[in-house]
Amino acid sequence: MEENIPNWPLMEEEILVVEDESHVYFNFPHSLYKKTIEKYVAKLSPIVRVKDDPLGGRRVVLTLDKQGGLEVKAWLSLMMDKLGKKYFITELEIV
Repeated sequence: MEENIPNWPLMEEEILVVEDESHVYFNFPHSLYKKTIEKYVAKLSPIVRVKDDPLGGRRVVLTLDKQGGLEVKAWLSLMMDKLGKKYFITELEIV
């Protein structure tokens, strides 16, 4: 559940990915989400929530089922080269 996701401040260029038994949660910078990610993930019907982060500015939190989340993780790893060195990914697994 989303309340299990760490709620610490994120850097503006940080992408947080948290995986548990049944879901994958993503926390993207809002500008990156609108520019690159929104169209791709729309077909996966994610739960989308916009929030403000003290250090990272406006953020988008996505919740996807495990299969959809793993698909986005794979796609995101392929996209990192195209995004340049502006963003980095922090991955956590809740066991």
